[in-house]
Formats: sequence, structure tokens, C-alpha cells
Amino acid sequence: MTDTTPRHILLATDLSCRCDRALDRAVQLAGEWGAELTAATVIEPEPADLFDPRPSSWRRQATPAERMHWRLARDVASVADDIGVVVETGDPATKLVEIAEHEHCDLIVTGIARDETLGRMILGNTVSRLVRRAAVPVLVVRDRPAGPYRRIVIATDFSEAALQATLVASAFFPAAALTLFHGYDVPYTGYLTDRDFTSESRAKADEAGAMLRAESRIDAALLERLDVVVERGTPEMLISDHVEDHHGDLTVVGSQGHGILFDAFIGSMDKRLLDTLEGDLLIVPGAAGAG
Repeated sequence: MTDTTPRHILLATDLSCRCDRALDRAVQLAGEWGAELTAATVIEPEPADLFDPRPSSWRRQATPAERMHWRLARDVASVADDIGVVVETGDPATKLVEIAEHEHCDLIVTGIARDETLGRMILGNTVSRLVRRAAVPVLVVRDRPAGPYRRIVIATDFSEAALQATLVASAFFPAAALTLFHGYDVPYTGYLTDRDFTSESRAKADEAGAMLRAESRIDAALLERLDVVVERGTPEMLISDHVEDHHGDLTVVGSQGHGILFDAFIGSMDKRLLDTLEGDLLIVPGAAGAG
């Protein structure tokens, strides 16, 4: 996986106010990294209404590209001229992946509405399909940017996917504090009322530290930056609480293989983690791309 910061960012937007925070974050990251920024919107084709009796309007309608330029000029006037614009028609997830590949983008940034039915629908359709298909990391922006990411929580099950997510997070955000968070579930915990899990969690944290020190791709500088936290319970619920309690502004998860962690964050809509997760979410594919 990459050991450098992205050189070209793709902002996936539907031209609505829901994507304003994603736009602000994409502009901030492009400035931080000195990266090129391209904004893309994909229009889903609609069948013509042959029964519409209304005559054609005399008023010329703005094209999607013109609307995009207008919104950029209004929202980020100082850098609007530096942002490329791509408008396509078709299935949004498919087209966005194609655009990212064609433009040689290293990161896709998109937005999602908070606590809105439409936002959850978009997540369940376009964003989750985009995450599953993209060969580059996808950043889902929830919060209004207040500066660079400073406190990053990386979900780990100590798999190769989690290691790739750790390496990418450390390379993208070299100044941020990194917490490697592992949640483990114990069957029939409800029947173990007298069991003290403190020593067990501490032992698992020591084991995790030993694994990290033995990993050749984690150098001394990165090892020094990593704070390992191990807690007992359902991983996706634990990490949501940890992010909130410790004011994390970015959560990172690996997606290669679409395993347990990936399903907890993206694949299982019943868990609705993104409805409760504080901060933004970065989904990192494995070294060979998403499956």
C-alpha cells in the first residue's frame, strides 16, 4: 500500500448541501498534501416523460458542469479555479470508480447526511457499493472540518487488512496521534458475572504489542506513535464509544476480504454504526485492491 500522501483526490458529490462538509475536507486535505483535487458528480439517467403536456421552458437550464462550477465558486472561491470538474451519467458507484481510475486518484472523499433518512439511504446504496469496489481508500466525511485530523482511531483484528489500514493512516497523517483499538467478544459473557476481564485484556494488549514489534513493516517511529487499546465487547460498539469518549476525529478500518470488521462498519446496515459514530471514517482496501 502507499507510503506517501495522496497526490490526487477525487471528491464525489451530488451537488447538494449534504456534501458541503466533504468539499471542505477535500479542500483542506488537498492544501495539506499539495494534492490535485477533482470534483465529480454522476447523474443517474431518468426516462423521458412522454405524457408531460408542458411545453419546453424558454429558460435555459444550467448544465451539471455549470452548476458544479457555480457551487465551487460560491463555497470555496479562493481555490475554485484549481479544482477539476467531471460530470458523468450512469450508475454512481460504477462511474465514480471509473473516474478515480481514469484520473489516477489516490483517495476518494464523499459525504453523508447525519441523522437523515436520505443520508442512510445514500450510505446503503452508493457509498457502500463505492467502498466495496474502489481500489483506493474512501473517506466518508460526517463532521465539519476544524483543521487537520489530530486523533485517529484504527480498528484492528490484527489481520493483514488492519495492518494495511494502519500503514495508510500513519502515512497520510504523520502528525496525528494514533490509537490501535482491538475489541474482542467472549461467548456467554452474560453468564460470567464473577469473571474479571482486566488481566485478560492487559495480556491481550501485551500480546498485540509483541506482534507489532515483530512486524517488519512497522518501524520504530511508527511503533512509538501507536497507543494500543484492547477491550472486551462487541468491536463496532466499543470503538464507537471509545471515539466519542476520547474525541477521535477519524476512524480507520481495512476492507480487504470484507471480513468481520468491514461488515461491522459497512456491510451490516442493521448495526447502523455510521448513525452513531463520531467523526469521519476512512476505509482502506488491501494492497491488491478491494475484492
